[in-house]
Amino acid sequence: MASIAVLSSLALKGVLEEFRPSLERSLGASLELRFDATQAILTNLETVQTDLLVLTAEAMEELQKNHKVTQVRMLGSSGVGVAVRAGAPKPDIGSVEALKRALTAAKSVAHSKVGASGIYFSELLARLNITLQKRIVVEKGPVGLVVASGEAELGVQQLCELAPVRGIDIVGPLPDAVQKLTWFAAGIPAGANNPQGAAALMGLIPSLDRHYAGKF
Repeated sequence: MASIAVLSSLALKGVLEEFRPSLERSLGASLELRFDATQAILTNLETVQTDLLVLTAEAMEELQKNHKVTQVRMLGSSGVGVAVRAGAPKPDIGSVEALKRALTAAKSVAHSKVGASGIYFSELLARLNITLQKRIVVEKGPVGLVVASGEAELGVQQLCELAPVRGIDIVGPLPDAVQKLTWFAAGIPAGANNPQGAAALMGLIPSLDRHYAGKF
C-alpha cells in the first residue's frame, strides 16, 4: 500500500506518534505525519495535499457541509488542563476560586495562540476577570515545552496535548464549572491521493477517551 499522508491537530500528536509503529504494521504502509493547530491547518488547507485530516469536530463538520471531506469518524474528546515543570509544586486548582488563586499567583502562564484551548483560555481569563503576572502566548508547538524549559511556571492546554510532553507534570483538568471539552474527528479530503489507505487508517486510530482514560 502507498504511504498515507496525515495532517493532524496537535491534539492527536501523542496518540499518532505512540501508535505509529503498530499502525504502519497493520496497514503495511508508512505514515507521513504533520501536525499544526486546527486554525492554522484550515488557513492553509487549500495549498496542502493530504490523505487524512484530523481536526476539531466543529471544523470537520463545516468541511463536510462544504463537501471538502468525505468519510468522517469521531475520535473522542479532551478537556483543558494545567501543567507545571516536572518536580515543581502542584497548585490547587480543584475549584474555580482555587484556579483563580493559582493563576494570579503564578509568575508566568503559557497558553496557545490559535489552538482551541488557547482561544477558550483567553475567554476564560476575561470572564473570570483574571490578571496574569506574565502571559506567554505560544504561537506554534506544544505549550508543555515552554513549561518544561522553565520559561513558564504554568501551562494551560488540551490534556491530550500536554500528556506526551516530557519534562512536565500535569496538575489536572480545569474545574468542572469552567471546563470545556473539545471533540476531534478524522476525515478524508475530497482530493486525497490515497483515500483507501486513509479509510483503513481512520478505522484503526485509538480514541482519545479510551487512550487517556484514568490518566488525569
